[in-house]
Amino acid sequence: MGDAESARGEIGSGRTVFELGDDYFISAHGRVEFIVFEYRVASLAWLRDRTMRSVEAELAELRATRIRGAHRVPGWEGESDMVLDESLGVLDTDTRQIGAGIVVVSAAAALESLMNQMLDRPSDVRLHRAGLARKADELAVRWQTAIDAMEFLEDVAWLKKRRNAFAHRLIDDESGSTSSEVFDDAMAHEALMRTSAIAWMLEEGWEQHLMSQNEPATARADC
Repeated sequence: MGDAESARGEIGSGRTVFELGDDYFISAHGRVEFIVFEYRVASLAWLRDRTMRSVEAELAELRATRIRGAHRVPGWEGESDMVLDESLGVLDTDTRQIGAGIVVVSAAAALESLMNQMLDRPSDVRLHRAGLARKADELAVRWQTAIDAMEFLEDVAWLKKRRNAFAHRLIDDESGSTSSEVFDDAMAHEALMRTSAIAWMLEEGWEQHLMSQNEPATARADC
């Protein structure tokens, strides 16, 4: 069995990493840039799935322990309960939020990396240093026949907002608008769905771009 086949083998229990990724993004044209992106989405899908399952399994185990009272140390029953309850609380809040946030932030980074490859003009170096939204604005203008600008930019804005909210929450625990964002498995799933929708439009735009570059050479060869 080759390395590629081995990579598609089972990772723990449940579905394979590639099967999980297939729920979100499969490259339509098989260009190397999008195969790499496909693997990154599959990795994030696997991370989302395993984080959710691991948290749920750990919570169930701790709750069963609480009912049995097996965690209690004689003479320190109250303190034992407090430690276990704190563990439950951390898993049900911080661990869930961080797991979802990692998926959101990594999905945004994967898209930025992909967009940098699409921005292949000599003058695009400045855009490589720009943010996700600025890159998206430029590509939406260039590839109007392949990109539904309203849907494309709405998905980018959704992803950008939640990426920034998660970063601020970790850095300074801001109150206000960022506190209303619920970072959970549902958000991680939506982030991957929107990321994939953006990537499919980029893939069509990139394919048209590459085909248009080949047309003059083909025309000359036919002369």
